Amino acid sequence: MKKSFKILFYLTITLLLSLSLGEVFFRFQNGTDTEEIRYKKFHCLYGFDLIRLCSNRKETFTRVDGKTWDIQTNSIGERILSEETNPKDLWLVGDSMAMGYGLPTNETPASYLKSKYKLEVRVIAVDAIGTNGILNLLKEAFTSTNSKDQPKQIYWIWNPSDFIDDEREKKGIKKYLYPIHYHLIRNSYIYQNLLPSQKANVYTSSGIPILYPKNHITYSNLYKFLNDPTLPIEKLNILFSWGMSKVGKPDTKDPNYEEAKKFFTDQGIKPIDLRTKTEILFQEQKQVYIPGDGHPGPALAELFADAIAKDFLNLP
Repeated sequence: MKKSFKILFYLTITLLLSLSLGEVFFRFQNGTDTEEIRYKKFHCLYGFDLIRLCSNRKETFTRVDGKTWDIQTNSIGERILSEETNPKDLWLVGDSMAMGYGLPTNETPASYLKSKYKLEVRVIAVDAIGTNGILNLLKEAFTSTNSKDQPKQIYWIWNPSDFIDDEREKKGIKKYLYPIHYHLIRNSYIYQNLLPSQKANVYTSSGIPILYPKNHITYSNLYKFLNDPTLPIEKLNILFSWGMSKVGKPDTKDPNYEEAKKFFTDQGIKPIDLRTKTEILFQEQKQVYIPGDGHPGPALAELFADAIAKDFLNLP
């Protein structure tokens, strides 16, 4: 018994020592946090699996093309243009595209809405949270907002990355183990190197784009979203455009946009389709996408803002 205990004790000490040495090695090798880890630390965990932007933060990050972008949040973890903004009538919801991932504050859809149309917008968006994540985020916003501050209209910048993010949704035992992963991936260099996290904020196709079937989890989640009795769905507007293909052009071969458009129409929502206008912008050599990343560039962000303003203000 004592011998077995001794062996177990020495094995534990050896394992802990090895992990400590490995941690020191990787920390010395890496020096400082990568931009990916720095950006992950800009996100906070609530409960077991709810990821939100951390509150009252202001940071600057470097994109893959070497350019910098800034992001600032308020006391409830929503991206804002400045500390003075208090938008009510117009809400913008979604994931990284609505949030303005990779874009400096003055190039986000929210900024163009304010600078061009004097419209202030509340941005209720977190990157890579999937359809259910966006639904929960929106419901939280309604629950925590006074009736006098409820929006007149809500605009959701939808994109097919939800097909990927919804498949990654944490369920069962993964949901309860996620807090361990959350802390390790942000604080342990050895964990970051031995078990790198899946890439987020990316929707690219390998060769011919995959057509997701109608029984895919995303369509089930969308049906639940659009039929949620606690939300004023009559105020919801959906808009979308082409994503970027692997070669840096609008991914016009992706069939999921057309199928999703049919789905939204069947649910009684006529989406604002900006695909043709996006192709025109690209032909005019405007910066439609962030180089090497695929997220909307300033030209596409401005196009989203123009479409929202036109609909909200009933412009011709």
